[in-house]
Amino acid sequence: MHPPLADHQQGSCTEVMQALKQCHDANPWMKFAGACNSQKHALNMCLREERLERTRKNQEAAKEKRKVVEQRWKELEDEA
Repeated sequence: MHPPLADHQQGSCTEVMQALKQCHDANPWMKFAGACNSQKHALNMCLREERLERTRKNQEAAKEKRKVVEQRWKELEDEA
């Protein structure tokens, strides 16, 4: 199951989302029997890569923020 798809939120997966939508439009009933599984798998992998990249960026930002906080605490301790 993937999140609600929006072009402005998943920019790098636009082509894959369009392919899945076209498959669903072309196979309205067969999509339930696995006709679009390859497109869905490709979309899941693309969304996964986006999520992992977002997680890496958030971790890096958190580490930088933590360094700043620790530096400020050290400055306060040195002043006291």
